[in-house]
Amino acid sequence: MTRFASLLAAAALTALPALAWGNQGHRLAASFALKDLPPDVALWFRSLEATLPDHASDPDIWKGQDPTERPHHYLNCEPYGGPAAVPLDENDARNALGPDLFRQSGQVTWTILARVHDLTEAFSAGDPYQVAYRSSILCHYVADLQVPLHTTTNHDGKETGQRGVHHRWEEGLVKRLVDRDGWEPEIRPASLGADPAGAPWAWLRESYALVAGVLRDDLSASSSAPQVDAADAPYWTAFMQLQGPHVKEQLTLAAQRTARMILFAWDQAGRPQPPAARTSAHPSR
Repeated sequence: MTRFASLLAAAALTALPALAWGNQGHRLAASFALKDLPPDVALWFRSLEATLPDHASDPDIWKGQDPTERPHHYLNCEPYGGPAAVPLDENDARNALGPDLFRQSGQVTWTILARVHDLTEAFSAGDPYQVAYRSSILCHYVADLQVPLHTTTNHDGKETGQRGVHHRWEEGLVKRLVDRDGWEPEIRPASLGADPAGAPWAWLRESYALVAGVLRDDLSASSSAPQVDAADAPYWTAFMQLQGPHVKEQLTLAAQRTARMILFAWDQAGRPQPPAARTSAHPSR
């Protein structure tokens, strides 16, 4: 690649919209997913713990390189008539909307199951490095689904005159919670539970149910405390009071639900024990 081409590529990446949860949020979810695993599964990640947070934002980088990647990070419920009407089967969903609208409306639920499949293969192969790396990638999409504004066509407040609300909720509040308060997700031990394959659709419904509150509270904070753009604006105090608890809960769920999907993949692979020692190639997408 020429120096000019490299500069163009760098410029393209810096011009991308804000990352979902931001790197900070994705790292938190990935790190705490490990803490939510039972000990026998956590053994697979021994000495590889840093792999999860270090690669948790890789899929956002892919969006700048692959035009087909972006729809993997969200699912707009409105084209289907609401979250309860989103089909479980991907082909049924494609047939319901037609291929173009299906692609534009996002596929994060099916992407999560595809990444579970990838992780199952890594467990079956007995490759701890690939288990850690693929768990990190899986975590990204699970965390994205816990963001309410990843479930609606009004994902950045454009339809309601609230541009930037997406960034304010998933990055602005997280940054203040972590940098100012030193907040960390709760440790909530994960279990396989009933119907893990259907769980992403339950999460979709739960996230979508939070959309109206996010938009309402952003408007309320903006009207009572303007000057949103200032780092120390009163808006942030008001918005934090209203939505801070929801941000904490969704990030905590992102970690716990990632751990549940890791358990799901491990279970599908036959609950293998980690090899005592193994070397592995560098991870690839």
